[in-house]
Amino acid sequence: MNISQTQLSRRAFLGGSTALAAFGLLSLAGCATPVAAPPGAAENAATKAKTINFYGNSLGEEALKPAWQGILDGFSKKAGVTVAPVVYPYDQAATQLALTGRSGKLLGVGQSGGWQVLTPMNVLADLTELAEGLGIPQGVLDSYTMDGRLLVLPLTAAGIGLITNGEIAKSVGITSGMTVEKFATALEKIKSQDSSLIPYAAVTKNPDLKDAVHWMWGFGSDVVTEDFTCTIGDAESVEAITWYKALQDDGLTQTNVARSDARILFASGRAALYDDAPLASTFVKTNGAAQNIIDNIGAISRPTSGGKASFNRAWGSGLFASAGEGELTSRDFISYAATNVEAATALYERSAVAPAAKTVADQIPALAADKFQVAFRTEVSEHARGAAWDRVAVTAQIDAAIGGGVATILAGQVDVQSGLNALKKEVQGLLDSNA
Repeated sequence: MNISQTQLSRRAFLGGSTALAAFGLLSLAGCATPVAAPPGAAENAATKAKTINFYGNSLGEEALKPAWQGILDGFSKKAGVTVAPVVYPYDQAATQLALTGRSGKLLGVGQSGGWQVLTPMNVLADLTELAEGLGIPQGVLDSYTMDGRLLVLPLTAAGIGLITNGEIAKSVGITSGMTVEKFATALEKIKSQDSSLIPYAAVTKNPDLKDAVHWMWGFGSDVVTEDFTCTIGDAESVEAITWYKALQDDGLTQTNVARSDARILFASGRAALYDDAPLASTFVKTNGAAQNIIDNIGAISRPTSGGKASFNRAWGSGLFASAGEGELTSRDFISYAATNVEAATALYERSAVAPAAKTVADQIPALAADKFQVAFRTEVSEHARGAAWDRVAVTAQIDAAIGGGVATILAGQVDVQSGLNALKKEVQGLLDSNA
């Protein structure tokens, strides 16, 4: 699923894939529309540099700074170059990158939060060859690829997957590879065993109802095709949302649940399943879960309809490099960050998130011993898929629109078909406005 440069100009953690709230303002200000590339931006031959910049937020965050500082220091010592930090808050990523890119002064490596604003400027290097042989899921690579050019090399590559209370899941036969029908039947068993328990604390409230997307994929809807045609309202998406609403109507999910609520419900033992990133194993501890929940947290592949492929919305982060001046040095830095086992181990220990590169992740003993992360990598990350609109500047608006549209359906304010038809019109309008 590669999106072309011309199509784009019509979107994990660590600077990941959804730091795009600022994109609405950028679009209104014209920053997300095609602009002339700075003189010679991508036409210049790739060169080395004695100093490159490192754009991002992680060096400004207490938990992640030591690991990232170690990467900068390790590479600087190895390569004999200076890596100069350019630190900004996560929620300012898109704005800062847009301003830097338009000024013609982008030089070095950046964390991927907000990378989409740079693509119309033609200032990013092709990193395709850096990903070769690393074992990064293709669905994740696709979400950063345009015109056959990989513009961001993932450092973390996971998805939003189904998290299980292993004891309860085992008792009712919840496993990977289930059909949605068998999944619903298992949820009914949970409810019959304990009426006080929420079988599935699915997201039923915005801003997190973009979760509806991977269920629509599992029923066979594209949602948005690679040429930016919205298919919401097709038979498959109608079937998916009808099923999702039926779970709520039958009391198998609960109304008005946001992701933060679901984490608390699960950790407190009041919910058997919910959806989350690989940080779920950390969240159960920070939310005070009992030891039996911590010990038995698991992950399964998402149930599907009619033998369709199982998908999870991609979640993760990576690094991009500016093209031309300093590009060779920047590429070396990215390769070091992605493949150095010591650096990857430090990031894993700080973030509890596995490296994107399977060849590297497999060399981290602590990760191999982490039962939950091993399951998550196999059952969720390997089924990660980026959405077509993850590559454009209106990602956040489209996610919000999808969540809002599904919310009105779940609230019974409109029937499924009419609600999805209206949503299709809204999403298509956002895509067209970014043309």
